[in-house]
Amino acid sequence: MRTQRLIKWPTIALFAIAGAGCMTAQTYDGPRQPRSEVAHINGDLRFSAGAPMSLVLRKVDDITLGVGQSSVDVLPGAHTFLVDCHIQETSGLSRHSVEADVSAGRTYRLVAETGPGLRECTAIRVEEID
Repeated sequence: MRTQRLIKWPTIALFAIAGAGCMTAQTYDGPRQPRSEVAHINGDLRFSAGAPMSLVLRKVDDITLGVGQSSVDVLPGAHTFLVDCHIQETSGLSRHSVEADVSAGRTYRLVAETGPGLRECTAIRVEEID
């Protein structure tokens, strides 16, 4: 019985951490706008769970994102994204400032260009998801 309890708590904690990383930040004032009026940008979770690379949104314009926020809704137009690129194999971390013009009703993701052998991030771009 005690073994079952010990197994349950780590599992519950893992799901709580994973769920916390899925929150979307609203980067504009006022009530939440419908998806058709904002652009949605997805970053990776801060807890990569062994992924070879993760692209974590740190800041959008002048708004710093919280630990549990992995994506943002922004109004259409030009924005500046601060992105951390973590390379698992080398434990490398690089920070990139990315300028992008986004459109309402569209969803975007962060994409890295890497050096040879996936050993470093050379550039980050914001790409529309079809």
